[in-house]
Amino acid sequence: MNTLLATDTFDPFLFVEASIRMGVSYHIDGRLNKDFYDSDLQISREFCLWKEIRQHIFSIIKGKRMPLAMKIVLALPESASRSLIESSGGPLRAEDIQGMYLNILFSPDHLSLTTGLSARTFTMDRTLEHAFDDFTARFLKERQLA
Repeated sequence: MNTLLATDTFDPFLFVEASIRMGVSYHIDGRLNKDFYDSDLQISREFCLWKEIRQHIFSIIKGKRMPLAMKIVLALPESASRSLIESSGGPLRAEDIQGMYLNILFSPDHLSLTTGLSARTFTMDRTLEHAFDDFTARFLKERQLA
C-alpha cells in the first residue's frame, strides 16, 4: 500500500474508482467532469490518472487508524492496452475491449490484487486475459512487489 500511495509506481494507470471505509465511507468516481475544465483544454480520456488523485486518496486515509476496508480500481491506459492486445496474438482487437482493470482490495489483515478485462464482444478465447495476467505479474515483479 505504501508503494501505491507514496510512490509514482502506478501513476501511469487510469483511476476508475475507490471505496474507502473508515469512520465514514467514501466513494470516489474517477470519471473526469469535462464541463469543469476550460473549453480550450482538450481532454480525450474518460478517467483521471492515478497520479492526479493519489495525494487526495492518501489525505483521506492518513492518520493513526487504518481504513477498515479499501478498494481501488485502476485501468491500463489505452496505449498500453493497445500494445498488449497486439502482442497477445489473440483474436480480440482494441475496439473489442472496454478496459483492462487492476482491482486492489485492502483490509488491515489482507491485500489482494486481481485483474479483470471488460470486452464489448463475447469470446471464449482467454488469450488476452492470460497476457494481461502475465503483464501484471511482470510489472509487480520488476518493481519488487511480488
